[in-house]
Amino acid sequence: MVADAVVYHPAVSHYLKFVATTVGRDKLLRTIQYFARFYAWYLLRTNRPAAAVQPWEAVKKQFGLVRKVLRAGKNVEHFKAAAVAADARNMDPVLRYAAVGRQLGYAGYLTFDLATLLDTLGVRKSPATKRFQREAFRFWAMGLACSVVAQTYTLYRLRQREARVDRKEGEGVVESKRIVLERAASRLQLTSDLCDLAVPLSALNWISTYGAPQRPLHVSATTNWLTTTRPSSALPPRPAIMAAPAELGELGLSIVGLGSEYPPYSLKPDALETLARKYYPESPAMQKVLAINRYTGIDYRSSIGTADHPLVNQDHAPSITELHKIFMSDGVPLAIGAARKALAEARIEPAQVTHVVSTTCTNSANPGYDHFVAKALGLGPGVEKVLLHGCGCSGGLAALRTAANLCLGHAMRGKPARILVVALEVSTSMVRSELDSINATQETRIGVALFSDCGSAVVLSNGIADHSNSTGIPPPIYELLGWEHRVIPDTEEDLGFDVDPIGWKVVLSPRVPKLTQAVLAPTYAAMMNSLPPLPKAYQIPADFDWAMHPGGATILTGAEKAMNISPEHMRASYDTYIRHGNSSSATIFSVLDRLRSKEMDELAPGGRVRDFVIGCAFGPGITVEMCMLKRNMATGDSIILSGLQTPPETESEAGSGPSEDGIDEDEDEPRPHGQGQDGTNAARTAEDAFINEAMEHVELD
Repeated sequence: MVADAVVYHPAVSHYLKFVATTVGRDKLLRTIQYFARFYAWYLLRTNRPAAAVQPWEAVKKQFGLVRKVLRAGKNVEHFKAAAVAADARNMDPVLRYAAVGRQLGYAGYLTFDLATLLDTLGVRKSPATKRFQREAFRFWAMGLACSVVAQTYTLYRLRQREARVDRKEGEGVVESKRIVLERAASRLQLTSDLCDLAVPLSALNWISTYGAPQRPLHVSATTNWLTTTRPSSALPPRPAIMAAPAELGELGLSIVGLGSEYPPYSLKPDALETLARKYYPESPAMQKVLAINRYTGIDYRSSIGTADHPLVNQDHAPSITELHKIFMSDGVPLAIGAARKALAEARIEPAQVTHVVSTTCTNSANPGYDHFVAKALGLGPGVEKVLLHGCGCSGGLAALRTAANLCLGHAMRGKPARILVVALEVSTSMVRSELDSINATQETRIGVALFSDCGSAVVLSNGIADHSNSTGIPPPIYELLGWEHRVIPDTEEDLGFDVDPIGWKVVLSPRVPKLTQAVLAPTYAAMMNSLPPLPKAYQIPADFDWAMHPGGATILTGAEKAMNISPEHMRASYDTYIRHGNSSSATIFSVLDRLRSKEMDELAPGGRVRDFVIGCAFGPGITVEMCMLKRNMATGDSIILSGLQTPPETESEAGSGPSEDGIDEDEDEPRPHGQGQDGTNAARTAEDAFINEAMEHVELD
């Protein structure tokens, strides 16, 4: 019978015997899990839709969780193996002590892994989980270090044995072949141990591997056992983790934290009409401005107060002194809140901040507001501060460009840089000043209908490890690949912000939309020429997502025409403009923050979220700031990946036989795998998430 032939086939018996063991099930699960990880990466590299990636991400996540549960309690076997090795008095002393240290290291590793199990399962969250993870990595590093010592010593002894072999005799020939096989096994284990050692050392921040061009540093235990049954050429190719120096990412700059803080009040268009009709007579200019105010496309302008605020309800426009007081009392807390959000996402303590680069065009006091932000955050007295003024709406990207150059300077000196970039604008308090000018000059000054209040911040890193930070380098939100800055000649009178006794006055000529539209294409071309080659799928403007500063509706529609892109390409810009208005320099970081949200991803043109994002803003001068960013899809919606890595197999699970020290040397070592606790965005895990999972977000997979 065919059925009998299948049921009683030796392959079926072999399979049942294999999966009946813990190691067999684990290896089978690991094979499927690692293939799912590789295939998810492959789909992302070929720009497949998120829906195609999600099932494989789910397989990877669930199989990793199952394996974590199955290995619970395996630490006892390692404690026993350590005791057995300690009692092996006839063993070489070096190998015996190395075996004891290795087994105790793995036992400690798995003990702390077990302590994180309930947290990983979501059954019971514990504030001690991160500490347990760090301790687990310390024990893992100790076990691997002992294994390296054992293998190095084994190779030394094999060399001594080989020198004593007489190859002229038959027994000598057999002994030589045996030594060759043992040396190959020992070298393979040593290579695996050395590569694996990079994982806990990087997670503990004792060495730095993030941000440097590299291939995977770990040698999978799955590969070790697969090589016993199939040639290595049959294994699937392993993905590259980071770009090579000649390719994208060679600057090593990344935004690792991002935050924006809007004030609690939102002004509808009728708020401006309320003040205008209350304090000013009707006039053609006033009526025209109020008519434009109704059709700006802005639903709400974020503001520190309402139309009833005492500051704007005096019999005169507030003075610069009064404007400064409200900037400090109501504005600076916005910058502090945004900065705290960015630092929290970057997992950076105040002591790790090396620089603060800030910008504003709505205050010019000395010391600048950045001094008070740094003081409130508890930054060290040695933090280097730079405050940019005169940049207007382009100030956010100008500050980012300045921070990037500071980062590169620190990188040349081999020093870590964690730069807090802050933008703060309080514009709505100047409404009376603008209305005064409209009434007095009868000019159509539309800035009063556009501007709003906001504080925003990013943390820029140069990727060099800070050994005082035990949490390691966080994964990038955006990688900063390059930038372009230029000035449109003879346009100083077209866009500006002039000083006046009753506040700054917006300068905005009718030529601005056409001037900015005309300069976009040449700026884009210059930036693209300065970058290393991008993937073939990213060549024309419509291939990218755009984080355009929403200076006004005509600025955005002009960009659409100039670059042949759709509103969906600038979806976060439109969304920010409609819901908050134009917050000058602080807006661009808010747009980048919004762009990474799930809601914006669902509006992507063609349903495909782009890996590469172009940021652009215009400022007084007229200046143009443009930059190229690479988005890390794993960080959308504040996804936090956590946990520890794959544990070593115990003596009872290893399948290649005992080594010279009497303890199995072919153990499966911990392997990288990041298990996201929040799976809302797991389907969009980008290529860099493979290294981030391994090095940063620690999971005993």
